[in-house]
Amino acid sequence: MEFQAIICCGKGARLSPISAIKPTGVPKPLLPVAQKPMIEYALEWCDKAPFKEVIVVTDSSSFNQVNQVVKNYAKNRNKDIVPFTSVECLSMDAETTGEVIHLLRDRLTSDFVLLPCDFITDLPPQVLIEAYRNRADSDIAMAFYHHNPFENVEKTFLKTNYTIYSEEEDGHFSLLDLHSKTSVELNKALEIRTHMAWRYPRAIVSSKLLESFIYFCSHKIMQISEGGISASKSSTKIMRDFARRSWRHRQTRETVGMFIMPREATFARCNNIPVYTEANRWFMKLQAKNNQGAQVSKEKGAAVIGADASVGNNTEIGERTNVKRSVVGNNCKVGMRCRLTGCIILDNVTIADDVTLENCIVGLGATVNTKARLTNCNIEGGFVAPKGLQAKGENLMSLSLDGLIHEEALSESGYSDLYSDDDGDEAMDDEEEEEYEDEFSEDDGLFDR
Repeated sequence: MEFQAIICCGKGARLSPISAIKPTGVPKPLLPVAQKPMIEYALEWCDKAPFKEVIVVTDSSSFNQVNQVVKNYAKNRNKDIVPFTSVECLSMDAETTGEVIHLLRDRLTSDFVLLPCDFITDLPPQVLIEAYRNRADSDIAMAFYHHNPFENVEKTFLKTNYTIYSEEEDGHFSLLDLHSKTSVELNKALEIRTHMAWRYPRAIVSSKLLESFIYFCSHKIMQISEGGISASKSSTKIMRDFARRSWRHRQTRETVGMFIMPREATFARCNNIPVYTEANRWFMKLQAKNNQGAQVSKEKGAAVIGADASVGNNTEIGERTNVKRSVVGNNCKVGMRCRLTGCIILDNVTIADDVTLENCIVGLGATVNTKARLTNCNIEGGFVAPKGLQAKGENLMSLSLDGLIHEEALSESGYSDLYSDDDGDEAMDDEEEEEYEDEFSEDDGLFDR
């Protein structure tokens, strides 16, 4: 109960073409995972803690939609925790997580938790809370890392950094530094600072750990003036800079703790299409375990909905249609003799007769006309797939000047962090590295100018 939680909601650039990065898309926190907006999983996780206050931060263009979902969730919460914890949605056109924290600085009166809006997990919050409570005395924050839970997701879709950390004598981990893989490839080397090597001779370097973008922060972090919460920095850079404080000065400074989630637990961020797809399938597998078998109709020629499939409200499924390992949204119309395998169909979609879809995502209000055969395709909301279309591995989108202008504006607006911490938060550019070199040389004299 001693924590305030901030849930940051982004545009979801890596979830294009079904996210609000496109004018026809759905705001990222409202994209459904197993028939439920993904933001609700984060809210439910917070309620299991519970935290004394939960603040959902989203941009102004998505605020009305997200706020309505948050209000509906708050209205139906467990009545036992309502007197002790509050949930509120705020509109904030910030460009980085640092700016969000800066704007909320007067409201943050206790230790706080930074959370993404797009995570799913079966790991209870108490595990993370206890890890933070048992941190080293010098830790002013704790960063949480995890392993890839889905074997079917290729490594190229998982943006990992070179994470440098140290295991202390008491078994605790300390985060020391982060380097993006891009910068290492450009430099053709991983630069390890001499001062860090002297202070932490048993440092560990990992290129497989994934950032959860969950950070537990002491309120003391707000009081540190030098290298404190910069409004221009992403959460990754903020934690990286605080981690460097532990070794870049002559005198001992505060440290950033680190916790690696157990492999037995499932943790994933649905911040790109492959992980989003696998997260839906993970829930369908859980559903199938609880079901006795496929939901076979007694009527001859009726549609077959597999035990590992889910169909939303007011959705019509035509005769002799087969739905397996798929999630079909609300108010959809699926014709006769269709085959849907491993697909995610958002709301208000129309699929005509004799359509075959395999491993496809169909956006809000799209139409797939008769006898289309699509494999591994992502379809933009509102797109009309023509009759007999055959495609494999394509993004099917409507080309319009308005759409191009909208997408270009988003790419230039700096949505590479917030709220998104999904689109480029892990990037540490060369300019900052050079700036850090100067700061480092001024401090310890190990490097010549």
